[in-house]
Amino acid sequence: QGSIPPRPEAETMDMTVINADDELTHIKLRGRVDLDTIGDLDREFTRQTVTRRKDVIVDMSDVDYMASIGLRMLVTAAKALDKFGARMVLLNPHPDVEDVLRTAGFDKVMPIEHDIESAREALKARA
Repeated sequence: QGSIPPRPEAETMDMTVINADDELTHIKLRGRVDLDTIGDLDREFTRQTVTRRKDVIVDMSDVDYMASIGLRMLVTAAKALDKFGARMVLLNPHPDVEDVLRTAGFDKVMPIEHDIESAREALKARA
């Protein structure tokens, strides 16, 4: 008697606002950013970042996969924030995700840092 293993739950994406004050928005993303998870995430990410018009730190330490649609979400938000004089810093991406970000040239658009102090310094050192 064979059994069919249970189907794993679909991967999910979670976004938590760690801090949202008058100077900074600090967000943590968790999970996979792909076509299946981007819809609600993109709307909420834009609402919490671009519409606030403040500097943003995006903690990506728990993002294990980012498809091109997720890259588009990040660069779109970073460019919109730039128009308001605000910047976005990516914090501590998973090594595989960081490789994708650097290969795509994202480190030229938004700094990639590995600790919170460096991320805050990168926001102060405006280009």
